[in-house]
Amino acid sequence: MNLIGKLIGAGLGFAAGGAIGAVGGLALGHALDAGWLRWRAHEGLTGIDPRMARIEFLFLWLGHLAKADGRVSEGEVEAAERLMRRLGLDQSGRELAVAAFQRGRNQPLDVQVEVKRFRGQVEIPGDELSDMLRSLADFARKDGPMTPAERGVIERLGAAFGLSREAVTDRIADRSNDATLPSLDNCYRLLGLKANASDEELTRAWRRLLTQHHPDKLQGQGADAAALKAAEKRTRELRAAYQRILTARGKSG
Repeated sequence: MNLIGKLIGAGLGFAAGGAIGAVGGLALGHALDAGWLRWRAHEGLTGIDPRMARIEFLFLWLGHLAKADGRVSEGEVEAAERLMRRLGLDQSGRELAVAAFQRGRNQPLDVQVEVKRFRGQVEIPGDELSDMLRSLADFARKDGPMTPAERGVIERLGAAFGLSREAVTDRIADRSNDATLPSLDNCYRLLGLKANASDEELTRAWRRLLTQHHPDKLQGQGADAAALKAAEKRTRELRAAYQRILTARGKSG
Protein backbone atom coordinates (compact mmCIF):
# COMPACT_ATOMS: atom_id res chain seq x y z
CA MET A 1 0.00 0.00 0.00
CA ASN A 2 1.41 3.41 -0.98
CA LEU A 3 1.52 5.70 2.06
CA ILE A 4 4.11 8.31 1.09
CA GLY A 5 1.65 10.87 -0.24
CA LYS A 6 -0.73 10.37 2.70
CA LEU A 7 2.03 10.76 5.28
CA ILE A 8 3.43 13.88 3.65
CA GLY A 9 -0.03 15.37 3.14
CA ALA A 10 -1.12 14.67 6.70
CA GLY A 11 2.14 16.04 8.13
CA LEU A 12 1.94 19.26 6.15
CA GLY A 13 -1.76 19.59 6.91
CA PHE A 14 -1.20 19.18 10.63
CA ALA A 15 1.62 21.72 10.60
CA ALA A 16 -0.59 24.20 8.77
CA GLY A 17 -3.91 23.62 10.47
CA GLY A 18 -3.74 21.15 13.32
CA ALA A 19 -6.05 18.14 13.34
CA ILE A 20 -8.46 19.61 10.77
CA GLY A 21 -5.56 20.43 8.48
CA ALA A 22 -4.23 16.90 8.91
CA VAL A 23 -7.54 15.46 7.65
CA GLY A 24 -7.42 17.68 4.57
CA GLY A 25 -3.77 16.87 4.03
CA LEU A 26 -4.54 13.17 4.31
CA ALA A 27 -7.18 13.49 1.59
CA LEU A 28 -4.72 15.38 -0.60
CA GLY A 29 -2.07 12.73 0.00
CA HIS A 30 -4.52 10.00 -0.95
CA ALA A 31 -5.24 11.80 -4.23
CA LEU A 32 -1.53 11.89 -4.97
CA ASP A 33 -1.03 8.23 -4.09
CA ALA A 34 -4.03 7.17 -6.16
CA GLY A 35 -2.75 9.09 -9.15
CA TRP A 36 -5.61 11.59 -9.38
CA LEU A 37 -3.18 14.48 -8.93
CA ARG A 38 0.46 15.00 -9.83
CA TRP A 39 3.07 17.23 -8.24
CA ARG A 40 5.89 18.72 -10.28
CA ALA A 41 8.22 21.44 -9.06
CA HIS A 42 7.75 23.64 -12.12
CA GLU A 43 3.97 23.11 -12.35
CA GLY A 44 2.85 22.69 -8.76
CA LEU A 45 -0.24 20.54 -8.19
CA THR A 46 -2.08 19.56 -11.38
CA GLY A 47 -4.91 17.23 -12.31
CA ILE A 48 -4.29 14.17 -14.47
CA ASP A 49 -5.10 14.49 -18.17
CA PRO A 50 -6.80 11.18 -19.12
CA ARG A 51 -5.12 11.12 -22.55
CA MET A 52 -1.69 11.67 -21.01
CA ALA A 53 -2.43 9.00 -18.40
CA ARG A 54 -3.16 6.55 -21.23
CA ILE A 55 0.04 7.50 -23.06
CA GLU A 56 2.13 7.22 -19.91
CA PHE A 57 0.70 3.78 -19.11
CA LEU A 58 1.14 2.52 -22.68
CA PHE A 59 4.77 3.62 -22.96
CA LEU A 60 5.52 2.29 -19.49
CA TRP A 61 4.58 -1.19 -20.68
CA LEU A 62 6.19 -0.74 -24.08
CA GLY A 63 9.47 -0.10 -22.26
CA HIS A 64 8.94 -3.09 -19.99
CA LEU A 65 8.05 -5.26 -22.96
CA ALA A 66 11.11 -4.13 -24.91
CA LYS A 67 13.36 -5.31 -22.08
CA ALA A 68 11.49 -8.57 -21.50
CA ASP A 69 13.80 -10.64 -23.72
CA GLY A 70 16.93 -9.14 -22.19
CA ARG A 71 17.88 -6.41 -24.65
CA VAL A 72 16.17 -3.32 -26.07
CA SER A 73 16.86 -3.32 -29.81
CA GLU A 74 17.23 -0.33 -32.09
CA GLY A 75 14.09 -1.49 -33.90
CA GLU A 76 12.07 -1.31 -30.69
CA VAL A 77 13.32 2.19 -29.92
CA GLU A 78 12.50 3.29 -33.46
CA ALA A 79 9.01 1.74 -33.16
CA ALA A 80 8.40 3.72 -29.96
CA GLU A 81 9.57 6.90 -31.69
CA ARG A 82 7.24 6.27 -34.64
CA LEU A 83 4.33 5.78 -32.26
CA MET A 84 5.08 9.12 -30.57
CA ARG A 85 5.00 10.84 -33.96
CA ARG A 86 1.80 9.06 -34.96
CA LEU A 87 0.15 10.18 -31.72
CA GLY A 88 1.16 13.78 -32.48
CA LEU A 89 2.76 14.32 -29.08
CA ASP A 90 4.08 17.78 -28.27
CA GLN A 91 7.34 18.27 -26.38
CA SER A 92 5.83 17.70 -22.93
CA GLY A 93 3.97 14.64 -24.20
CA ARG A 94 7.17 13.22 -25.68
CA GLU A 95 9.01 13.82 -22.43
CA LEU A 96 6.28 11.99 -20.54
CA ALA A 97 6.34 9.06 -22.99
CA VAL A 98 10.14 8.81 -22.96
CA ALA A 99 10.28 8.93 -19.15
CA ALA A 100 7.60 6.22 -18.91
CA PHE A 101 9.41 4.04 -21.49
CA GLN A 102 12.69 4.39 -19.60
CA ARG A 103 11.05 3.54 -16.27
CA GLY A 104 9.44 0.45 -17.76
CA ARG A 105 12.74 -0.50 -19.33
CA ASN A 106 14.96 0.04 -16.31
CA GLN A 107 12.82 -0.71 -13.25
CA PRO A 108 10.87 -3.75 -12.04
CA LEU A 109 7.13 -3.15 -12.24
CA ASP A 110 4.40 -4.40 -9.92
CA VAL A 111 1.62 -5.01 -12.42
CA GLN A 112 -1.14 -4.92 -9.80
CA VAL A 113 0.05 -1.57 -8.43
CA GLU A 114 0.44 -0.02 -11.88
CA VAL A 115 -2.99 -1.18 -13.07
CA LYS A 116 -4.67 0.01 -9.87
CA ARG A 117 -3.08 3.44 -10.25
CA PHE A 118 -4.07 3.63 -13.92
CA ARG A 119 -7.65 2.63 -13.17
CA GLY A 120 -7.76 5.38 -10.56
CA GLN A 121 -6.95 7.88 -13.31
CA VAL A 122 -8.90 6.56 -16.29
CA GLU A 123 -11.97 4.45 -17.02
CA ILE A 124 -10.87 2.03 -19.72
CA PRO A 125 -13.63 0.18 -21.62
CA GLY A 126 -13.16 -3.36 -22.87
CA ASP A 127 -12.58 -2.43 -26.51
CA GLU A 128 -9.90 0.08 -25.54
CA LEU A 129 -8.19 -2.51 -23.36
CA SER A 130 -8.23 -4.96 -26.28
CA ASP A 131 -6.69 -2.32 -28.56
CA MET A 132 -3.95 -1.65 -26.03
CA LEU A 133 -3.07 -5.33 -25.65
CA ARG A 134 -3.00 -5.73 -29.44
CA SER A 135 -0.71 -2.71 -29.71
CA LEU A 136 1.66 -4.28 -27.20
CA ALA A 137 1.56 -7.58 -29.11
CA ASP A 138 2.30 -5.82 -32.41
CA PHE A 139 5.21 -4.05 -30.75
CA ALA A 140 6.54 -7.37 -29.43
CA ARG A 141 6.52 -8.76 -32.98
CA LYS A 142 8.66 -5.96 -34.38
CA ASP A 143 11.73 -8.19 -34.00
CA GLY A 144 10.06 -11.41 -35.11
CA PRO A 145 7.67 -13.84 -33.38
CA MET A 146 6.65 -12.96 -29.85
CA THR A 147 8.94 -14.57 -27.28
CA PRO A 148 7.60 -16.42 -24.21
CA ALA A 149 8.92 -13.60 -22.00
CA GLU A 150 7.05 -10.98 -24.02
CA ARG A 151 3.87 -13.03 -24.03
CA GLY A 152 4.17 -13.44 -20.27
CA VAL A 153 4.30 -9.66 -19.76
CA ILE A 154 1.12 -9.16 -21.79
CA GLU A 155 -0.67 -12.06 -20.09
CA ARG A 156 0.14 -10.71 -16.63
CA LEU A 157 -1.08 -7.28 -17.65
CA GLY A 158 -4.31 -8.72 -19.03
CA ALA A 159 -4.82 -10.77 -15.85
CA ALA A 160 -4.40 -7.63 -13.72
CA PHE A 161 -7.29 -6.12 -15.70
CA GLY A 162 -9.39 -9.22 -14.95
CA LEU A 163 -8.99 -11.08 -18.25
CA SER A 164 -8.40 -14.81 -18.45
CA ARG A 165 -5.34 -16.17 -20.22
CA GLU A 166 -7.58 -17.45 -23.01
CA ALA A 167 -9.14 -14.01 -23.45
CA VAL A 168 -5.70 -12.39 -23.65
CA THR A 169 -4.55 -15.00 -26.17
CA ASP A 170 -7.56 -14.24 -28.35
CA ARG A 171 -6.86 -10.51 -28.26
CA ILE A 172 -3.17 -10.75 -29.11
CA ALA A 173 -3.36 -13.56 -31.68
CA ASP A 174 -1.34 -12.90 -34.83
CA ARG A 175 -3.97 -12.26 -37.52
CA SER A 176 -1.49 -12.04 -40.38
CA ASN A 177 -2.14 -14.21 -43.43
CA ASP A 178 -0.18 -17.45 -43.49
CA ALA A 179 0.74 -16.66 -47.11
CA THR A 180 3.03 -13.90 -45.82
CA LEU A 181 5.04 -16.35 -43.71
CA PRO A 182 8.33 -17.81 -45.01
CA SER A 183 8.08 -21.21 -46.69
CA LEU A 184 9.06 -24.24 -44.67
CA ASP A 185 11.78 -25.13 -47.18
CA ASN A 186 13.36 -21.71 -46.70
CA CYS A 187 13.07 -22.02 -42.92
CA TYR A 188 14.89 -25.35 -42.84
CA ARG A 189 17.51 -24.00 -45.25
CA LEU A 190 18.07 -20.94 -43.06
CA LEU A 191 18.67 -23.17 -40.04
CA GLY A 192 20.92 -25.52 -42.04
CA LEU A 193 18.60 -28.48 -41.52
CA LYS A 194 16.67 -31.04 -43.52
CA ALA A 195 12.91 -31.43 -43.11
CA ASN A 196 13.33 -34.75 -41.27
CA ALA A 197 15.47 -33.19 -38.52
CA SER A 198 14.32 -34.10 -35.02
CA ASP A 199 12.89 -31.55 -32.61
CA GLU A 200 16.12 -31.75 -30.59
CA GLU A 201 18.23 -31.08 -33.68
CA LEU A 202 15.98 -28.17 -34.58
CA THR A 203 16.32 -26.55 -31.17
CA ARG A 204 20.11 -27.08 -31.03
CA ALA A 205 20.61 -25.55 -34.48
CA TRP A 206 18.41 -22.56 -33.67
CA ARG A 207 20.16 -21.84 -30.37
CA ARG A 208 23.61 -22.21 -31.91
CA LEU A 209 22.82 -19.81 -34.76
CA LEU A 210 21.04 -17.37 -32.45
CA THR A 211 24.09 -17.24 -30.19
CA GLN A 212 26.40 -16.85 -33.18
CA HIS A 213 24.46 -13.95 -34.69
CA HIS A 214 23.08 -12.26 -31.57
CA PRO A 215 23.75 -8.47 -31.58
CA ASP A 216 24.92 -8.53 -27.95
CA LYS A 217 27.79 -10.87 -28.85
CA LEU A 218 28.83 -8.76 -31.83
CA GLN A 219 28.57 -5.59 -29.79
CA GLY A 220 30.97 -7.08 -27.27
CA GLN A 221 33.37 -7.76 -30.13
CA GLY A 222 33.30 -4.10 -31.17
CA ALA A 223 31.01 -4.43 -34.22
CA ASP A 224 29.89 -1.19 -35.86
CA ALA A 225 26.30 0.05 -36.20
CA ALA A 226 25.81 -1.49 -39.65
CA ALA A 227 26.95 -4.91 -38.44
CA LEU A 228 24.66 -4.71 -35.41
CA LYS A 229 21.68 -3.78 -37.59
CA ALA A 230 22.43 -6.73 -39.90
CA ALA A 231 22.71 -9.00 -36.86
CA GLU A 232 19.31 -7.85 -35.58
CA LYS A 233 17.78 -8.62 -38.99
CA ARG A 234 19.41 -12.05 -39.03
CA THR A 235 18.17 -12.75 -35.50
CA ARG A 236 14.61 -11.87 -36.52
CA GLU A 237 14.85 -14.21 -39.51
CA LEU A 238 16.14 -17.06 -37.35
CA ARG A 239 13.36 -16.58 -34.80
CA ALA A 240 10.73 -16.44 -37.55
CA ALA A 241 12.08 -19.62 -39.18
CA TYR A 242 12.18 -21.51 -35.88
CA GLN A 243 8.64 -20.44 -34.96
CA ARG A 244 7.36 -21.32 -38.46
CA ILE A 245 8.70 -24.86 -38.18
CA LEU A 246 7.37 -25.32 -34.65
CA THR A 247 3.92 -24.15 -35.78
CA ALA A 248 3.98 -26.59 -38.70
CA ARG A 249 4.86 -29.38 -36.25
CA GLY A 250 1.99 -28.43 -33.92
CA LYS A 251 4.26 -27.16 -31.19
CA SER A 252 4.69 -23.80 -29.47
CA GLY A 253 7.88 -21.90 -28.89
